[in-house]
Amino acid sequence: MKFDRLLMPSAAAAAASVLVQTAHSFSYQSPLPGGAGSSGALVDLSPSVERDVRSMSDWAASRGVQQAEGVHLTSHDGGADHFPVAGSDIPAGACVTYVPGELVISSSKAPTEFGAFLSHCEDQLVAAGLEDKVPLFRVFFKIVAEYEKGDQSPWHPWLNSLPRLYNNGASMTYDCFDCLPPYAAYCAFAERTNLLNFKKAVGRANPDSSPFRPDILSDGETLKWAYNVAVTRSVEMN
Repeated sequence: MKFDRLLMPSAAAAAASVLVQTAHSFSYQSPLPGGAGSSGALVDLSPSVERDVRSMSDWAASRGVQQAEGVHLTSHDGGADHFPVAGSDIPAGACVTYVPGELVISSSKAPTEFGAFLSHCEDQLVAAGLEDKVPLFRVFFKIVAEYEKGDQSPWHPWLNSLPRLYNNGASMTYDCFDCLPPYAAYCAFAERTNLLNFKKAVGRANPDSSPFRPDILSDGETLKWAYNVAVTRSVEMN
């Protein structure tokens, strides 16, 4: 059975943090500034930057995202996390959020967009026995590509609304793993291993055919952020 991995940017969906798959893969540095090769200002990934959720909500509405009447975003912690709430009862089976197909980031679309370079990266994962991670890798790859476009990316307002810090296995240090119970440490470390595998896959491919700037590919913190966006904001569907 073939699975597709979907990432659906929307005012409601962007607020959700859904870990849908235990993955195989640390401390935070300042990310890359916009520079030569970028089409526009990059999303500032500094931990202190406030999430711009209001602009994302306006962008989503302008791109055809629709929400059930009375649904809106709120935060109980000063803006670190946002979530949708309903101001009135919503009938069972009713559509809460509609996202147009062209806004959906799907693993099935990536091969057409990125071609041979993506295929070569995927071949490395398959050779390592990680074929089941290919759909997630494709979403990760797309996030890196859109991040590099800066404010010229159609998804820039959505990317700029996302958290900069994530409290999952890929973001942990070895000291963090030592503080966890054995099975929790195993799951968290597997996620970090998955991130490392993704970094290797994009870093060892032919640089002459890469769609990415070398400084983007060598910036571990940016790649970690892109991985965390992919793994926490996507869902697997068949």
